[in-house]
Amino acid sequence: MAMWHGQFLMLGELNTREFNVAAMVSRHGDGDVVTGVLKKFGISAIRGAGAGERKRDRGGVYALRASVRALQEGSIVAMTADVPPTRPRHAGNGIVMLARLSGRPIIPVAAATSRFLVLNSWSKATVNLPFSTFAVAAGEPIWVAADADETAIEIARLKVQTSLNQVTERAYALTGARDVGAVTVGVAQQRE
Repeated sequence: MAMWHGQFLMLGELNTREFNVAAMVSRHGDGDVVTGVLKKFGISAIRGAGAGERKRDRGGVYALRASVRALQEGSIVAMTADVPPTRPRHAGNGIVMLARLSGRPIIPVAAATSRFLVLNSWSKATVNLPFSTFAVAAGEPIWVAADADETAIEIARLKVQTSLNQVTERAYALTGARDVGAVTVGVAQQRE
């Protein structure tokens, strides 16, 4: 299950409780808070993240192996497709490599509310507000062949990015709010 970084706060609502769900969470300090919240929703955490442009070990290899294992055991693995601190809503290769190694598809999902605040962070994360209309949108499964070469991996990455943008736009449209890419405008901002 793939989502954008700034849109993951509604992940708990996506837990079907019919399957085990594990979420990839960074080892950074704020990941401790996220892990605690996920636990309350019955979602376990796989701690680690790809190196991205930082080129330092952030537990990515461990997280990739643990994610493949979780998928083989029948769990759903949720992870963000964009890699901090790059541009928001620009998919990285990590999620594509996970699909390639596991043989499981990537399902792009987005959850949105009609009322929210946008944080001043690299991902323009949204904080969903109560008394909102809530919507979830999902895209078609994206499969990656086990023998995918560099070109096929890039094509899959672009499919993930395009589909995530489409489902995010659709989720916001269903709530009556407006999503304009990385800069999201909700009811809370429109009143200012």
